[in-house]
Amino acid sequence: MAISQALYTGVTGMNVMSDSMSVVANNLANANAKGFKYDRVEFDDLLSADTMSSTGAAQIGRGARVSDVRTVHTQGGLTVTDRLTDLAVQGSGFFVVGNPKGEKQEAGGQFYTRVGSFNFDKDGYLSDAAGGHLQGYEADKNGRLNPLMSDIRIQTNNLPPKTTEKVLVNVNLDGRTEVKPDQAFDINSPQDTSDFVNSVNVFDSQGNKHAMTTYFKRLQADEGITWEYHQTVDGKEVTDGDGQALKEVGKGKVKFDAKGNLLSEEPEDMVANFTKGATPGQKIVMDFGKNMLTEGGNGVGASTSVAATSITVFHSQDGYESGNIKSLKIDLDGKVKGYYTNGVEKTLAGLALATFENIDGLMKAGRNQFFSTHESGEPRIGAAQTGTRGSIYASTLEESNVDMAQQFVEMIRTQRGFQANSRSVTTTDTMMEEVINMKR
Repeated sequence: MAISQALYTGVTGMNVMSDSMSVVANNLANANAKGFKYDRVEFDDLLSADTMSSTGAAQIGRGARVSDVRTVHTQGGLTVTDRLTDLAVQGSGFFVVGNPKGEKQEAGGQFYTRVGSFNFDKDGYLSDAAGGHLQGYEADKNGRLNPLMSDIRIQTNNLPPKTTEKVLVNVNLDGRTEVKPDQAFDINSPQDTSDFVNSVNVFDSQGNKHAMTTYFKRLQADEGITWEYHQTVDGKEVTDGDGQALKEVGKGKVKFDAKGNLLSEEPEDMVANFTKGATPGQKIVMDFGKNMLTEGGNGVGASTSVAATSITVFHSQDGYESGNIKSLKIDLDGKVKGYYTNGVEKTLAGLALATFENIDGLMKAGRNQFFSTHESGEPRIGAAQTGTRGSIYASTLEESNVDMAQQFVEMIRTQRGFQANSRSVTTTDTMMEEVINMKR
């Protein structure tokens, strides 16, 4: 019985070495597959058989078996490509792909992969070669990401115009300016009856550009410093221009404390009735920064009125004309941004990445994709550069993590192991032959 058991023990060794060689061959076959993670065979010994020896009870091994084929999820090297939609993850996250059931899919559902070779399909979805849709968060018209995950679809339509609603102005109005109480601002002679001028382009509801000129004049004040401002546009560009060269569309006061820090803003209603089909009654708010009276400002970053030449430090406004998409960019945090011909940069979507409590619990689904199991735990899905998910690199692909030199060494070890086990079988056969020959 012991001799025949040795025969079966050798066979188990040959079997596990055959399985090990299959794993090595599969690793080498996928050495150039993007995002592939190599497998490693792990062995267990079989339950030993009890026997009696001269010293009492003993156990004799009965061979080996494959206990697990473990996927090693180490980071592969990153290779730069010339395609924006080639994506790679530097970190432990997985792309989330929704596979709809169809002609190209064996099964629908949610899968996870490190292969970032995606393309825009005819409907604008970011898809893999099999038609699976990359998952993420779509953005609204203001660039805010929806917290609910969905298929990433990039809309490349024209960007409609946006009406200017606020003009942010940071100016210094010279605190040494002489007050002229007997000279009021005159719309017909604005340069001679004001102390400083600022001009900024604004946009109406049709996306037409208009130059809005603001004239500042210092006023007499019991304490602190007070300036009034008058917002004007070309009289020909408004319906109520009455043939004037300039039309005043708004005014207000801006006050500073004795140190020249912005104290308060007192705007009056600003109403512009632009021509060319624009929506009438457009209001544009002048914002001089965070004031101390109602907004808790401390003078930092806001307009001032100190003893220095009047100057516009910067100004900006929130409107724009219509534009066409010019290019796309994918940031490290997974945000997909569109750049338009009108100079607007807009967030269009955000890519999602998934991590798992037990990455070894994932099961392979083919095409270098995985699906979650009870052992892996539920996917923890979120934006890139949060938690341990890692960063997303555009125009980059992750290479296989197969080390060919290591696999060839493993192949030699496996071959020698198979050879040794086959030798134990032939040796056992010789021993059985000797037993049979004892009868002769």
